Amino acid sequence: MKSAKDYLSRAWGKLRSPKVDDQNLQERLERLRREMPAPVFWMLGKTQSGKTSIIRALTGSSRAEIGSGFRPCTRTSHLYPFPDENQSFLQFLDTRGLGEVHYDPSEDIRVMESQSHCLIVCLKAMDHAQQAVLEPLKKILKAHPRWPLIVVQTSLHEGYPTADTPHILPYPYSQFPFPAQVPFDLARSLASQRQCLEAYDARFVAVDFTQPEDDYYPQHYGLDALWTALEETVPLGLRAMMHEHRKTFRDAHFRAAHPHILGYAAAAGAAAGVPVPMIDIPLLLGIQAKLFHSIASIYDQELTAQRAAEVFGALGLGIAARMGGRELLKLVPGVGSAVSALFAAASTYALGCTLCAYFSYALEGDVPDAATLRRLYEKEYEEGRSRLRDYLQHASGQKPSP
Repeated sequence: MKSAKDYLSRAWGKLRSPKVDDQNLQERLERLRREMPAPVFWMLGKTQSGKTSIIRALTGSSRAEIGSGFRPCTRTSHLYPFPDENQSFLQFLDTRGLGEVHYDPSEDIRVMESQSHCLIVCLKAMDHAQQAVLEPLKKILKAHPRWPLIVVQTSLHEGYPTADTPHILPYPYSQFPFPAQVPFDLARSLASQRQCLEAYDARFVAVDFTQPEDDYYPQHYGLDALWTALEETVPLGLRAMMHEHRKTFRDAHFRAAHPHILGYAAAAGAAAGVPVPMIDIPLLLGIQAKLFHSIASIYDQELTAQRAAEVFGALGLGIAARMGGRELLKLVPGVGSAVSALFAAASTYALGCTLCAYFSYALEGDVPDAATLRRLYEKEYEEGRSRLRDYLQHASGQKPSP
């Protein structure tokens, strides 16, 4: 097993000379991403049915970011990678123009069927002219009958008796038949839509996602119910991965850095899945060096040898010990590589969060001591294990952990 001194020497060398073998590192990262494709949420619905609002509520991305984030996928659809093209761990496929043009889903099925899917059908609660949605849905489910289906019934306020009728609290739409406080016309319309889709094994969620100026509270009404449906249908731990970190850092820099931390952590886990001990260490060091540079750039901080020494001097022994133990685990038949991948992902996640703390302090003219950094690293390591376990198991085709 390599010593802590050897590990620190390699890490510092990577950070001081980040351009060494940069092209090879990028090629290997791209290959890892291709081999470990991000799950796709396929959004079906007519124009103005609420698809973009759902994506915005789930990801926390702004309207502008969503508008610029989509890229053409096929002739009729666009793909939105989250958080971005390079660090994507989740994608939304937006089938546009249903109800406006004749849509044949064959091309989308061919392009996207190799990846994990969840179909999300968006229906405005008071709209019953849904044939343009039902026809392609039938073709998609005929080709892939086991793809999970969630039907999101949107724009509930359009079924309220008056414009100033508030949302019902607590949320009543998890019950069916709906309780008496749900407006009669709205309840009847929601039930009718459910009846149209009763042949499919679908989860139904009623939501109302509005803008602040619409004066409805809460703005993302039914979001918790949607997350519950997603997590029970596609158990990837995505809510934990996509939600902004609420326990430690709440500044804008961390919100920008956090998706990148998750992306690099997932890549580190994929790299560490190679069953041969020690072979992946150079790649893992390169990934962590890239993460270090990304976070420094987000915090607009210069990455110097002194700063690298401060951070790795505080964390190096713990990281090195985990690195060596992780490699030895690969010698355990059956489970060694999987456990090693989780260790690598969690360590990279913890390193990223710790770097955010370090640079956040630095922005205020202060630097935390080594003991503080070590405590934070250990805490975030456990957080990373929790966040990334199910995702890595799903991506590698293993059975989820209990």
